Amino acid sequence: MENIDTKWIQSEYQAYVAKATRKNQEIDWDKLIDLLCVKGEWTSEGAETLVAIVRNYGSFILKNALALAVATSHFITS
Repeated sequence: MENIDTKWIQSEYQAYVAKATRKNQEIDWDKLIDLLCVKGEWTSEGAETLVAIVRNYGSFILKNALALAVATSHFITS
């Protein structure tokens, strides 16, 4: 099974979240989407989808999705 190191991207995204966090410690989700598009080179649709998944499901589901994607990656042909 492939080992995926996500530490570098976690650091990058933590910086985006810090820039998108208001003084009242709430995330400005629109600003985060803009940062993902400009700095992270996401499309608007991709950034909006990613943020919606994060807001709706959180890290528990996403870490399981990543593990399943890695486990099945050699079966998927595109």
